[in-house]
Amino acid sequence: MQHNLATLIGSSVEAKDGEIGIVRNFLFDDRSWKVRYLVVDVGSWHKRREVVLSIASIEQHNSMKQAFHVNCTREQVSNSPDVDTTKPLTRQQ
Repeated sequence: MQHNLATLIGSSVEAKDGEIGIVRNFLFDDRSWKVRYLVVDVGSWHKRREVVLSIASIEQHNSMKQAFHVNCTREQVSNSPDVDTTKPLTRQQ
């Protein structure tokens, strides 16, 4: 299914055990132009912290609630490293 990505920015991201943040951006494969990652803001109101989640972790998208459901826990996401989205991303990261 095709979506306008601008309408998906700001969608909530929900892990198995609760909400983890909101979608800030998408990262593309520079060769195939396929979306590979969600950039998710998991910070608090006073500190912005972005992590990258693989598209493979998405279980479903609820367009009525504007929410992505991902196959991970809040702890897994909170323990993931920060990502500088202004630099190129490698598969090892």
